[in-house]
Amino acid sequence: MADDLTGGCLCGAVRYRCRGEPDSQGLCQCERCQKQSGSSFLIAVVYAEFAVEINYAALQTYTAYDDGGAALNRHFCGVCGSAVMITLDRYPEIRSMMGGTVDDKSRLNPTFCLWCSSGQPWLELPTAIEQFPDYPDGLIA
Repeated sequence: MADDLTGGCLCGAVRYRCRGEPDSQGLCQCERCQKQSGSSFLIAVVYAEFAVEINYAALQTYTAYDDGGAALNRHFCGVCGSAVMITLDRYPEIRSMMGGTVDDKSRLNPTFCLWCSSGQPWLELPTAIEQFPDYPDGLIA
């Protein structure tokens, strides 16, 4: 479908299709996301789980746990290592697709940024992006 968002990893072993428009788009500047992205922030394009079609067999997973024991799963291509998706125990109904893997990046339009307290001092975000020092209560991203 024309409105579907498609993407994949660097080598093409992982491809995905997300039906419709994303629930949200945001940035994360936490230190873990900086390490995963190899950059100053990670771009997350959030969809409901049922809207995402992906070949899970081609993915590898690195799991980290928060202080409460909830898992944050970082899914990446087992061939080229591209970060593709994040899933969270606390929000099992969503899939956060990595913005860098989107085929048509002109569709990326993040509206918020998390963990700005860990952000790089030389990075100035546009004022249209709502900025949070950490992870605000009630936000699903």
